[in-house]
Amino acid sequence: MLHDALADDNIHVAQLIVPGSITPGHPRKDPAVLAQTLWDIHHDQEQFRHFADGLDA
Repeated sequence: MLHDALADDNIHVAQLIVPGSITPGHPRKDPAVLAQTLWDIHHDQEQFRHFADGLDA
């Protein structure tokens, strides 16, 4: 996949899936929480796909 090919060039590609909608006040889908999640993904760089909340939420 593309993210594996780019890893050789020290480029990290990730996907954050937000099921439903971004919801102010929600414990995992609040804009500030999502911003922190993106920051954490940027620093960890371990996985490609991340979920902000469960798919059934």
